[in-house]
Amino acid sequence: MTTNRKKYVMIFFLTLTTLCYSLPYLSSSFYTQFLEAFSLSNTQAGFLMSMFSLTATPGYLFGGIIADKFSPKKVIMLSQLLTAALGYAMCLIQGYSILLVCYLGFGISTTFLHWSAYLKLVRAQANENEEGKIFGFFETCAAVVGAVTSYGILGLLGHISSFRVVTAIYASILVVVTIIIGLTLEDPKNEQASNEFNVRMVGKALAHPVTWINGFIVMGLFILATGTSYLNPYLCSVFGTSVEFGTALAIANRTVIRIFVVGIGGLLLDRWKTPKFLIVCSLSLAVITVALFLLPQNPSMMVVAAVLAILLICIAIIARPGMYTPIPEAKVPMEITGTAMGITSAVGYSTDLWLYTLCGNWLDAYGNAGYRNILLLYLAGLAVVVVCAFLLHRYEKSHNLISSASGSIES
Repeated sequence: MTTNRKKYVMIFFLTLTTLCYSLPYLSSSFYTQFLEAFSLSNTQAGFLMSMFSLTATPGYLFGGIIADKFSPKKVIMLSQLLTAALGYAMCLIQGYSILLVCYLGFGISTTFLHWSAYLKLVRAQANENEEGKIFGFFETCAAVVGAVTSYGILGLLGHISSFRVVTAIYASILVVVTIIIGLTLEDPKNEQASNEFNVRMVGKALAHPVTWINGFIVMGLFILATGTSYLNPYLCSVFGTSVEFGTALAIANRTVIRIFVVGIGGLLLDRWKTPKFLIVCSLSLAVITVALFLLPQNPSMMVVAAVLAILLICIAIIARPGMYTPIPEAKVPMEITGTAMGITSAVGYSTDLWLYTLCGNWLDAYGNAGYRNILLLYLAGLAVVVVCAFLLHRYEKSHNLISSASGSIES
């Protein structure tokens, strides 16, 4: 096998490890089935994700230290086995308390242990000037792997006794993945110390305005991305689509649609630059959200609602590449870039601490009317993105970083 081909095979094997995130996010992809199998209310399901975020959010900040201090390969293998153990526990042990413990554990076994070590090994496969190609390949692989496994599980639902068995299936897959990683991957050779989270640089990163601008851009877009997981029960409960259709759409949201449209975002981003790109995407998403909000909530609007939901998901995924381009585009100093990205991630993804619980409370308290509150929350998140995009434009303009008409929001 040639070195180049081996590199891509290794990335594919690494991509298999991202299946560890499927277990905590079963409550999103298979929302209705998850609630029924574990006898949960919307509020309880939302609180589980808050518990997940409680341990996962610090992982964006400190996971890099773990990946730098220990063997990334061994850290990833540990993350897979811990996640598998928690998956088996969910299947075999009854009670909401065990679910809370498992979701707290998922934050440690996935984001805290896996994410930075995973990125480090992916980066190790890339030569100079080919990072974009490598990361594009792993994004595509992750979407394909997620789609195959999720739709495979969806096809099995009619042939298994309980949805709880799904957690054991994913856990067993992760055990196999651990063996594959142990037999095929190697740690990076001659690696240098990383500054992905350099404590001495925290003060500089915190003081840089783009760190916070980028953080709130991620937060605004992540509010929308998280909120789209409620489109599945929204279409089923309000407009009468089948549970199977809603679940298929939820899976497509996380996998299939991403394969086909994420590249469009990159092309538009290169042409328009981040501020204009984010403003155009956010305003487009706001128009679709308002249309969904004003749509009469009855089954006769099923097709229109489904089309609007698919458009919303597509444009939200197109907007994703703009989540992390502000820091490099604003020429944030390289020595604090890793730390700034960690702070940005922690700020942006902290919405998991409260968003799922809030949305669950709305649905339990107001029934189908609660979905209107979720749509208004979409609009609030998009407003944050638009404001931050204007602030980013002002920063780039004042620092002479806009070199062409394509980078101006006035053009």
